[in-house]
Amino acid sequence: MRSLPLAYLAGTAILLATAAGGFVLVRDADVLALRLPTRILAPTQHAIEGPREAVEHFQCNRCHVVAGVEPESASLGENCVTCHQAINAGRLDLWYQEEEIARWNQNLTHLVRTPDLGSLGQRVKRSWLTGWLQAPHAVRPLYGATMPKLKIGPREAELIADFFAVTEEESGEPARGDAAAGRALYAKSQCASCHYRGDAPVASLRYGAPEFRSPSARRRAPDLRYVRSRMSLPQLRSWLVDPHRLLPDTEMPTFQFTPKEVEDLVTFLSEALPEVTAEPRPAPPPRLLDREVHYPEVAQKLSRHLCFHCHSDMSRPGDQGPGNTGGFGYDGVLLDLATREGILRGINRDGRFQGLPDRLEDGTPRLVASLRARHAELNGRYDPTVLGMPLGLPPLPDEDIDLIYTWIEQGAPE
Repeated sequence: MRSLPLAYLAGTAILLATAAGGFVLVRDADVLALRLPTRILAPTQHAIEGPREAVEHFQCNRCHVVAGVEPESASLGENCVTCHQAINAGRLDLWYQEEEIARWNQNLTHLVRTPDLGSLGQRVKRSWLTGWLQAPHAVRPLYGATMPKLKIGPREAELIADFFAVTEEESGEPARGDAAAGRALYAKSQCASCHYRGDAPVASLRYGAPEFRSPSARRRAPDLRYVRSRMSLPQLRSWLVDPHRLLPDTEMPTFQFTPKEVEDLVTFLSEALPEVTAEPRPAPPPRLLDREVHYPEVAQKLSRHLCFHCHSDMSRPGDQGPGNTGGFGYDGVLLDLATREGILRGINRDGRFQGLPDRLEDGTPRLVASLRARHAELNGRYDPTVLGMPLGLPPLPDEDIDLIYTWIEQGAPE
């Protein structure tokens, strides 16, 4: 982002204080700071000794509000969610051009909120959390954004569980209700109007899909296929009795279930569903288009629309996104996808830039391989050699990947 001199900001501050009693200045101070150089957020913890160091190293406050770390939420320029919330609230309207705001709002679908971590220990089991942190999958299919794949191992995942006081494990007790009655109650209560239960269309959802603009309650509702791996029986009972006590901002209604109905629902939801054992079909190879592709089209689909959020222009002072200066446990690789020059320079590995196309052993350009790998990651399948992109977001449609592949194979014309 372009920087403004401090004298200009100071003059603006005086004007606002005089004209508006200081309200806009106080409210929008973080918006004004977007135009100033930012500090580098890349991880600095080389020895992670305890829970707090783990949370800071993996930058949980880059997306969540995390009580107990400083700052609880990263500043607007580095926090995906609070920046999107500021756009939605109209707090950038005074400071940015109208056409920019309109363009942002048109595309602003993902990362408009993240789950509250304050009561996490009452909502998930420890074994599920530590496994999921290492191989996250889509729990809320219509949420779009998922937990990003951190560069994290078992020990660090346990430390994060310690920080959030997640200690619950399954007691081994059996469910005691009537599954058939629970199934009938599930239908009567219209739970399927918000929830999937093993029938989520994850494989068909791509970045920009209209389903991600569904009503908020449906977007936030988890796929109940995973409810028994995520929650213990006591946690599930407590949730069905009073969800707002555990998560005040939930959109789950509070039903007046009797104790028997709660137990029937718990028993129904605990039923094992058919395992997804079949390996997904290999993705079709990228396709060369029979026309010329030029950089402005690629920029619209990739670099200036999406990827620059994490791979910012390297001329920007301070933090340039986790894909450049590092983040989420990864060292920075100086990959600038905000400009054609940056894409041509490629990733910095072993002390030098690899250039484009930086092919894998099978000849696939690494950038294209990363975009394709993201498709399998939604179900928790990770390739240890290729990290899927965009990190923590739905995969790009095949036709967009074909466009980028064609551009690379044509020599990346301007």
